Amino acid sequence: MRRGRILALAGALVLLGACSGGFDREQPRDRPSPSTAASDAPGPSGGHRSSLYGRIAFDNFDDVWTIDADGTDLTRLTHSPGPDFDPSWSPDGTKIAFRSERSGEPEIWVMNADGTGQRRLAAGLSPAWSPDGSLIAFASPGDQPCPPGRGPRCSGLSIMNADGSAQHRVPQTDGGEYPSWSPDGKRIAFNSNLSGDHLIYIVDVDGSHLVDLSRVGEGWQVDWSPDGRSILFTSHRDHPDNYTDIYEMRPDGSGVKRLTRDLGYTPAWSPDGRHIAFSAPRDSS
Repeated sequence: MRRGRILALAGALVLLGACSGGFDREQPRDRPSPSTAASDAPGPSGGHRSSLYGRIAFDNFDDVWTIDADGTDLTRLTHSPGPDFDPSWSPDGTKIAFRSERSGEPEIWVMNADGTGQRRLAAGLSPAWSPDGSLIAFASPGDQPCPPGRGPRCSGLSIMNADGSAQHRVPQTDGGEYPSWSPDGKRIAFNSNLSGDHLIYIVDVDGSHLVDLSRVGEGWQVDWSPDGRSILFTSHRDHPDNYTDIYEMRPDGSGVKRLTRDLGYTPAWSPDGRHIAFSAPRDSS
């Protein structure tokens, strides 16, 4: 299994992206973010590419921000009265989907990469763009009956067009969250918390061929590699407490490797598969 270089953004969760523009240059509060993703386009200033290039979107549980991969050009994109987080950059780098609770309930919103044009798409959380940018998978509210013994209503994964239309539930994904598409757009990896633990599954986009990866142990915040050979995930499988690390496995659940030591979460591959961005406390190494 190939190991990519690992990049840490101290004190914030991350998502690599493209093209971004104005809005405030401010320092975000030192609070971690919950999700990540990536793209190869240069930052808004252009210029010479260093070994680290592209644009990272992240949140501090209050607002969504972007920054160049080399740590320059920090830009605040949202100024909502409620928390905005879980950013997900479209494959072409022109838009960012994110979770907003400005209404008091979790909703999926989308905006241009410079923060303009913000609009609501659906109720839900943890959005993820399909590889061709035409669809968004997300965790939808508990409006479906649960299987026997699991409560009256269950959340689960849904898919919608990028404009918010044609929303539909994906079967066999009760309790699902943090979806991540396979590079060919045919399957979705996700975690479900119905058992009380966060367990990882893979399902075809039509809800068929569910693959149970619970033998891997508890894991969440999955991210499928660009070449399709590996899946990153967060877990505290090696900790007796709530500390977490980043792990890598093959899509069949084999070859699990621990990539960080004490405190890493919300991993994301760069589009070329050479780097991994993730969140970590400022004092971790």
